[in-house]
Amino acid sequence: MIGKIKKGKSFAGLTKYILEKEGAELICTNLAGETPQEFYRQLAATKQLNCKVRSPVSHISISFPFHEKPSLEVLEEIAEETLLGMGFEKNLYFAASHNDCNHFHLHIAASRINIDGECISDWYDKRRLEKVLRNLESRFNLTSVPNSWEVDRTAPSTGQKRRMFRENQEFELELRSEPADRSAVEKIQDVIENAIQPGMRFAQFVEQLKVNGVETSLKLSSEGVVQGISYSTDGVAFAGSKLGRNKQACTLKGLAMRGIKFDLEHDENELTRYIGEDEKQQDEPLETKINYPTRYPKSQIELD
Repeated sequence: MIGKIKKGKSFAGLTKYILEKEGAELICTNLAGETPQEFYRQLAATKQLNCKVRSPVSHISISFPFHEKPSLEVLEEIAEETLLGMGFEKNLYFAASHNDCNHFHLHIAASRINIDGECISDWYDKRRLEKVLRNLESRFNLTSVPNSWEVDRTAPSTGQKRRMFRENQEFELELRSEPADRSAVEKIQDVIENAIQPGMRFAQFVEQLKVNGVETSLKLSSEGVVQGISYSTDGVAFAGSKLGRNKQACTLKGLAMRGIKFDLEHDENELTRYIGEDEKQQDEPLETKINYPTRYPKSQIELD
């Protein structure tokens, strides 16, 4: 599981985003009533218990790998144990699930102000959340995900961080209906991390990325040898060598080291069909997109 925790000012905006999204399903709550309006009014009322708190909203999101969708009973336990582990045992909350783009995830909205008027500390909250999720993965036999400080990732650029900060401010002021979307580099890295399974064929890996909104391009040498890979989403592309702090994790060599199997004897026709269809859909290829012929010699791939 991958967890994120954010603070905010608007209970109304967050409640509407979580509960009014198509396909949203309420998992559990300690609030009275049934409608989003009834929920956010009760949550907003907690502001009166501690007027000094400037950001009383807590939003925890937990995403699962594409192949996992826990039962309602397990989701309820995950939500309740997450709140308990983060110190929200005396706080008003609700939890609901979203299942869009083949990416199942759980949202928890809670007031940071408990019934005693105390504000739950946000000190090291991201690391505390990850430790809670690691314990829950073990308890419910879910796919384990490395902690953020253990993962080789490229951080969003300064411009992307500014854009997300601005959009989150607009969300808190109710000037937009949803929080800031993740940066393209974060989306690509999340999709790659969720897709990789030891023993998976390269063609299966490429197809799984496509299902989750990430396109791939292969770079060939003049001799027709596959040398590199790039990834793109939302009109933005990155070479595999530009992803990850050590610039290896998402390259062809890095994928091989992480268990992806390269069998072009077996996958050539499948990849050729996939690549050919993808090229037809690209009216104007991205400048950063690597061009390549539609055919390449079997079994010729460099991993260095």
